[in-house]
Amino acid sequence: MIFGYFNSQQDFVDLVNGFLLNKKGILGIYLEGKSIELYVEDGYIKGFYAEVEDINPAKINTLSLLLYDLFSLLDHQKALFTFRTETAKGLFFQLDRSISAEELILQLQLAYQEFKSLLNLIMTPYATIRVLKPFGGMEHYDGKSFASVILTSKKPLVNEIRDLRELIHSGFLDIGQFLAPEKGRKTYEVDYVVQKVSVKNIDILSILESLRTGMFTGCISIKGAHSGYDLYFNRGKAVALYPYTHDFFDFLLNPEADSTMDVISIPKDLLEKLMLRHSKLKLIDGLSHDLVELGKIFIGIARTKFSGLLTLHKGNEKMHFVYKKGVLLASLLEDDQLKIVREEPYMDGFLLDLIPFEPMENFSEVLHLLLINTVYGIILRHNSQAVQSIYYHLATSDLFKVVEGSIYFRKDPKGNQKETLDFLSFLLDLGYKALGKEKLEEELENSLHPYKDIFKALEIEDYIKR
Repeated sequence: MIFGYFNSQQDFVDLVNGFLLNKKGILGIYLEGKSIELYVEDGYIKGFYAEVEDINPAKINTLSLLLYDLFSLLDHQKALFTFRTETAKGLFFQLDRSISAEELILQLQLAYQEFKSLLNLIMTPYATIRVLKPFGGMEHYDGKSFASVILTSKKPLVNEIRDLRELIHSGFLDIGQFLAPEKGRKTYEVDYVVQKVSVKNIDILSILESLRTGMFTGCISIKGAHSGYDLYFNRGKAVALYPYTHDFFDFLLNPEADSTMDVISIPKDLLEKLMLRHSKLKLIDGLSHDLVELGKIFIGIARTKFSGLLTLHKGNEKMHFVYKKGVLLASLLEDDQLKIVREEPYMDGFLLDLIPFEPMENFSEVLHLLLINTVYGIILRHNSQAVQSIYYHLATSDLFKVVEGSIYFRKDPKGNQKETLDFLSFLLDLGYKALGKEKLEEELENSLHPYKDIFKALEIEDYIKR
């Protein structure tokens, strides 16, 4: 298998007319979350694989679909390609007749010019068509999108596009309704509300309260010489904390003097995937570029409708590719800051992670860990005999551990709320027996008092399960 980039339209022409002339296999082309695969045999393209939405495959003009899908190559200067020796698969569209590489390029360039002239009239191929006055065959047009009409027409693509243009100019057809030019695609932005502000110069709790009341979605990133935390919000509610430790609450009370804070607004679709940066559930973990066929991975992601995060590490930089059902939502570069980019992936010198989607919310569990440590500390002070019972419980737990007198999670607690609450209930029962209910509640109130402003800023009662 080989892979590389088209750096210009001519590169695509040269590849198809030259390298593939005597080859037999599959040319995979990938750009902007979309893939198309051409089956080539003895210099002829005999079939292809392409994604089709909202159109009955049995009614599709296969050559028109092939040309239409290849239009995007002529709109972009760079596209990733792979070629592998492989026979055609059952999912491929079979062309009515094989087409030479040279003929494909000629038809593609001609159809593309005609298509651009049509776009000047209709703005988007997903606009629907309205018949203004009757004519023969009008049922093929009325109420359908322009894309649907040109892909299901029995006429050659160029002829159908020209007929559409003439029918519009002659007053037979008009646009019925404008739809999104790219269904399901959005333009995402990442915005730094606050960047590298010293915690000495801000009131962290006021910021937390402001983000909550402002229904903020994004991430607070705090970095110090010895500690660092990422706290994620969805519509004003804290949903995840990494690393997942209750030490974060003490850090808020007494942050390191040299700590800085970023407040980053991130759309929800990107946020839930970016949190996968902290996931340990990786299909590929730190694989060197020497062992990776990057093109095959990109095309495989599109073909399998993968949802999750593809990350390339190079030096101090990371490139994140965020996918939802095989569609690339956005590419982000992470170095000193996080930003949306439209750059090509690293070609060498990188390590690769591939992380499937899983829910990453864990803030409720982390909050309960703070309560666990509070009750644990009270029991230690008042009844050392109960400690052995606690240690036995911890020794048999896959979720908890003791480190230097505090209880921590062994692993990300997401999805383990029941076990977390069961352990908290166990400690509370020990505390009731050792101190009595009234004394324990008094001790809890005193121990949690330093955190009252944090609890108020985050509306902690929303997370407490009774």
